Amino acid sequence: MECNLGNGGAKPPVNWKPPVATENRLQNLHTLRAANADGALATAFATLVGGAFLTGFITLLGGSDYIINLVSAVPALLGILQIPGGIWGRSVLSMKRFVLPGGLLWRLFHLPLIALPFLPFPDPVKLTILLVCIALAAACSQIVNPVYNEWLSGLVPVTSRGFFFSRRNATLTATGASIGLLGAFALDHFKDIGRYELGFSILFGAGSLFAAASFIFFNRMHDQVRPEVQRVSMRNSVDALKLPLADRRFRAVLIFLCLFVFGQALPGNLFTAYAIKELKLSYSILLWCGFMHALGNVISARFWGFLADKYGNRPVLAITGFGLTITPGVWLLCRANENLFNASVLLPLHLLIGATWAGVALCQYNIMLSTAKEEQRANYLSLALAVQSVVGFAAPMLGAQAFMSLDFSMNADTAYRWIVVIAMVVRFCSIWFLFPVREEGATEIKQTLKELTRVTPTGLRAFRALSRSGDASLRAEAIASAADQGTSLAGDQIIKALHDPSPRVRREAAIALGRLNDPNATRALIHQLAEHPDLVEEETVEALGQLGSVDAVEPLIKMLGSPRSLTRRAAAKALARIGDSRAIPTLIEAASQPGDPDLRRASLQALRILGASEADQAFCDALFDPTPSVRIAAAEGVAELELASALPYVRQSLSYYQDEAASEVAYALGAIGSKSDIPLILKEAQQCVSMITRRRCLLGVARLLAVEQPTYRLMLIEGMARDQAIMKMLSPHLKGSKRLRDALDIYSQGNELEALRQLSPNRRYPEFADFSEQPVEELFLIVATLVAISSHPESK
Repeated sequence: MECNLGNGGAKPPVNWKPPVATENRLQNLHTLRAANADGALATAFATLVGGAFLTGFITLLGGSDYIINLVSAVPALLGILQIPGGIWGRSVLSMKRFVLPGGLLWRLFHLPLIALPFLPFPDPVKLTILLVCIALAAACSQIVNPVYNEWLSGLVPVTSRGFFFSRRNATLTATGASIGLLGAFALDHFKDIGRYELGFSILFGAGSLFAAASFIFFNRMHDQVRPEVQRVSMRNSVDALKLPLADRRFRAVLIFLCLFVFGQALPGNLFTAYAIKELKLSYSILLWCGFMHALGNVISARFWGFLADKYGNRPVLAITGFGLTITPGVWLLCRANENLFNASVLLPLHLLIGATWAGVALCQYNIMLSTAKEEQRANYLSLALAVQSVVGFAAPMLGAQAFMSLDFSMNADTAYRWIVVIAMVVRFCSIWFLFPVREEGATEIKQTLKELTRVTPTGLRAFRALSRSGDASLRAEAIASAADQGTSLAGDQIIKALHDPSPRVRREAAIALGRLNDPNATRALIHQLAEHPDLVEEETVEALGQLGSVDAVEPLIKMLGSPRSLTRRAAAKALARIGDSRAIPTLIEAASQPGDPDLRRASLQALRILGASEADQAFCDALFDPTPSVRIAAAEGVAELELASALPYVRQSLSYYQDEAASEVAYALGAIGSKSDIPLILKEAQQCVSMITRRRCLLGVARLLAVEQPTYRLMLIEGMARDQAIMKMLSPHLKGSKRLRDALDIYSQGNELEALRQLSPNRRYPEFADFSEQPVEELFLIVATLVAISSHPESK
């Protein structure tokens, strides 16, 4: 059913075992998919039996604007039933069994609307029946809403809430708008042929079909059982609601929400009534506005989710709340009986309105979650939702009363316009009450605005490329582009790139962070210096002021003989960036000098960038340099240039040295070796002490098996998104392989080692035996990509 969400150095032992999870992430993912399908279909149902269609039906029955707002206000008031519903729900073991009756009755109480247009009753009686059915349906829904929201939230990791709920809200909104638009075309047709009542009946009947379909998907959701049933008396539970009021920080949230929701709910359905009665808008135009509203919601949902996760809900709510202040003003531009003009005004502006509401809907609920004390979250949310329910009832009733008073002293068109102005003023005033609200970890509103104003279209494209690319070269380019544009939005992504298994990406990330002046950059760079000193490319930063044209090649070649190590290193780096082949002979000579490790490393890097395969012997000799950073540069060059002549040197180097450079040498072995080298690479991976070096070894194995890029892409994904990607990759192969299904299920429970054993031995993939004998964390990612690229999966 659909619920309102707010109108995410000791070495390890060789026999490594991953921790066993207490929940099945794959099962949770299936449940969330079913919940989204249920929610989308339920939204289609709610669209056809509510909103503009319900307003139009009430108008057909002769209902006044007061009745129109009463029908929207009563369900809001009944939201107070979420308090006893939440208390009752916490005493029930099965969440699904508790939610099911309320969801079913919510659907069933709308069935009388199908026959209502043709019942032989006076219009006042029909309006009474309508109000009773709407009230009973809302009561059933509101009672189970807290448990449904708790059920859904429990399936989503905290760090993935923005990811999940922004996409869910966008899906639901898009579905409702699309179905509503089709319904509007149908209703306009029946109105044109004089069968207005039949049009409403068919519309309500179609909505009931969507309700039945949504209930089917609801039943497919896997039940969630409470770890502990709380049987508390109603009186004690009500007393517990006093705790949020004693919390000074949460009181500020309640005060803000009261005024903010009041401004949202004040007009009720008066804007729709204005469009139908005074502007004479057709249902098609009205629902096209809804479609554009939904389109704006869908387009912006992921963006608001990202901003909320990065900056916090408070600054995003301030931005979108101000946008909500001015959105009613579009109705002031409209003219009566001029559908073409009104459509040209309303449709494009509703795209912006939808984008604004997407941010409000996401952050308004999440700010309650983020400011509520975790141990008392249920009580905090119950009180906040109850307060919103009362305000949501009182506001539209006051709005209707204000309209009636204005309508008495002026014409209806002017009265409606005054309601628009009043709503804008109230919404604007409510934003100022957000400033006393404090959200832990949130960026200040002023700082957020400052960073967002520096975003450019080019920088935004670079950020999107950085977020989505699974190619190391493209990621490095995106980081550099984001730094060029001063795109501070990419700060978090670039900081994460410091742990990227690709050295090139890490170098670009370090450069970009210095240029972006991200507040978290200093800490991230200090971490790299302290934890991975042999992996840090400090000369990258020093070379920022050294970039020049080809005219600087000869002077820079001379600077390779400078007595100062820093200067020699900077010169070698600059020559690499310029890319002139005239520097290759001198760089080969510098790379062959073992007495200056800094210069040797920088020269090897320059030769690699220049693609100097003729420097193969210099790379081979450097694999035995006692300095780890030199061996890293040599191994990187061997891998990138694919120097087959270096194979015996790589194997010997890997057996001689056991430090952070060994992971890069292991990757080089993966680039030029054979499958018989897999055990040697896995052995090194087991001995790694950091995530970076372990992943680099795994990429060496993946490169040997020709699945490096998809494996790399999976490494970049976290949490739910990774599980979803793995399941999508393997879904075409699951039907014909019970072993694969079992292995995937075991992996989803957190037992990666057992999942590897489940697939071994394997005739098609003999390397799986090495995997199960030498398990390494995240090795299952290689298994998944191997199986995914196979057109004939193992069927036994």
